[in-house]
Amino acid sequence: MYKEAWDKITNARYTVIVSHIHPDGDTIGTTLALYNVLKELGKKVALFNATKDELPREFSFLDGYSKIQGKLPKFFDLLVCCDSASFDRLRVEKGDFEIVNIDHHKSNTNFGDINVVLKKASSAGIVLYKLLKANEINISKKTATALYTSIADDTGFFRYGNIDANTFDCVAALIRCGADPKNIADEVKSRQSLAKTRLIAYMLSNFKLYENATIASIVFDRSAMESTGAKQSDTKNIISMLRDIVNVKVALMILELDGHCKVSLRSDGKRDVSEISGLYGGGGHKGASGFNVNSSNPRVTCKEILDLLKR
Repeated sequence: MYKEAWDKITNARYTVIVSHIHPDGDTIGTTLALYNVLKELGKKVALFNATKDELPREFSFLDGYSKIQGKLPKFFDLLVCCDSASFDRLRVEKGDFEIVNIDHHKSNTNFGDINVVLKKASSAGIVLYKLLKANEINISKKTATALYTSIADDTGFFRYGNIDANTFDCVAALIRCGADPKNIADEVKSRQSLAKTRLIAYMLSNFKLYENATIASIVFDRSAMESTGAKQSDTKNIISMLRDIVNVKVALMILELDGHCKVSLRSDGKRDVSEISGLYGGGGHKGASGFNVNSSNPRVTCKEILDLLKR
C-alpha cells in the first residue's frame, strides 16, 4: 500500500495537496509536511484549501503555510488529501485526476483511487510518517516540524485520542530529525487572539450543565460571535475546556453558521460520540467528533443533541 501510494505521488506530473475545510493542525501539518518533501524532491506541487480565509494563524510558523491557495490550478493529474474522512470535506469537484487518500478516521469512506487509511493511528501525521519511512524518504527539519505539529495538535498535545507507544516512537524520531517540542508548543498554544480570549470568557459565563454535571454545553450564536469579534477558527479546541471540568463526561458545542449549525462533541473516551455524529452523516473518533445540521436555530439544535446524549 505504501509503495503503491508513493509511486503514484512521485510519478505525477502535477500534484495538488488538499487540506479539509475549516482546517485544524493535523490537516495543515500533514499537507505542509508532504508539500515540503515533494518540493525537496523537485516535484511540481501546489497546496489548496477551500476555506483559505479560515486558516488558523497559530500554524503560520510552518514552512509552506503562505503557499496555501484558495483556488485550484486549472490542470493537474493527482490530488492528495490528508486528514479527510470524506470527499465532500474538501469542497473539490471531481475531475480528470486521481486521488490518494491519507487519513486515520474510522469513518473514512475510502474515496481515493489509493487509500492509505490507518484507523488506529492517532493522527493523519502518523499515517504520513509511516508512508515516508516505508519508502525510505529523508525527513528534513521543516518536514519533521510539520509532522510533529500535526500529531501534537490532533492529540491535544498528547492528552487524548488513540495514543499508544507507536505515537511516541514517531514523535521521538521526529525530534531526532529536528522538531523542537518546546518551540512548537509555544507557537501553537501561546499565540491566542484577543477575539478568542473574549470568546472563552463568553463560554465560561454561558455554558450549561446537565445530568448531574456530566454533560456540558455551549451555544455560540451569531450575536455571540459578533460581540466578541471571533471567527469560526477561534472556536477550535475551546470545547475541551468544558470537557476538562471535573465530572463532565461529554461536552457539546453548537456554532451558528450561515443556514446551518456546526456541532462538536468531546467525551472522556468511554462514551463513543462518533455514534451520534454518524446519525447526522458526520464522522470523527470515539472521543471527538463533529457534524453539520441544517438548522437556523442553534438552541433548538442544542436541545435535540442533548436529548440524544441523555438517552
